[in-house]
Amino acid sequence: MNRDSATPAMSQKIFSMKLGVETVSLYLLCCAVADAGATITRSTLQEKWNGNRTALEQELRRLEGRNILSSHDEEAQEETVYRMVDENRWR
Repeated sequence: MNRDSATPAMSQKIFSMKLGVETVSLYLLCCAVADAGATITRSTLQEKWNGNRTALEQELRRLEGRNILSSHDEEAQEETVYRMVDENRWR
């Protein structure tokens, strides 16, 4: 799941992890954003997320907790940037 590669971000492994529908949906949304070449942020996700902001925050925490997404707060950036983690490192 290297953003610099031309391969799609999605891993089929997500479907065998017994995660909730909203968690998988957010993962797929993150993959779509990454594949489009956009930066994964709360703003870019919120634009397309069908649920409310609270649900988005909860699902982001779940993906981070399973090490599927990692967040990077950089002082130069106004908001948190998320990166897809290689499936070999998922929990």
